[in-house]
Amino acid sequence: MLDIALEITLCLFIAALIGFILGFIVAKATKKNVETKKNRATHSDKTLEEEIETIIDTVSDETEEIEIPTADDTQNAVKALKELDNASDKESQQPEILDQPRNNQKDTLTQIKGIGPKVEDKLNEAGIYHFEQIANWNEANIQWLEKNTTFAHRAKKDLWVNQAKSLI
Repeated sequence: MLDIALEITLCLFIAALIGFILGFIVAKATKKNVETKKNRATHSDKTLEEEIETIIDTVSDETEEIEIPTADDTQNAVKALKELDNASDKESQQPEILDQPRNNQKDTLTQIKGIGPKVEDKLNEAGIYHFEQIANWNEANIQWLEKNTTFAHRAKKDLWVNQAKSLI
C-alpha cells in the first residue's frame, strides 16, 4: 500500500514539474508576443501621427483657396432663385377653382377612371366639383396642380381631361 502511495506521489510530482515547465514556456512566448505588439503599436502611432499631420497640411492648403461669399453674392443668389421660381410659375397656371359647386350640385367625379372617393374629396377640397372644370384643364393647369396638390400626377396618367370631356 505504501508502494502505491509513493508511486502516486511521484507521478503527481512529475506532472507538476511538466506543467510548470510548459507554463514557463507559454508565458515566455506570450510575453514576447505582447512586447512585439507594443512595438508595432508604437510604430503605428508614429505613422498615424505623421499621416494626420499630412492631412491637416493638405486641408489647410486647400482652405486658403476657398472664397467666402459676400453679402452681395448671397443677395444675387436669392434674386436668381426668385427669378427661377417666378419663371416656373409663369409656365403653370391655376385652373378654375370654385368656392362651392354650381347650383349646389356637384358632379360625381368618381365616374372618371382614376378618381376614387378619397381623390374626389381632395378635388372638392381644392375647389374642383365639375367635369367641365377638369375638361378645361390645359398643360399649364396640370403643372400648377402638380405643384400644389398630391393627386395631379394621376390626371395625366389616367387621361382625366379626355374622360371629363366625354362625360359632359
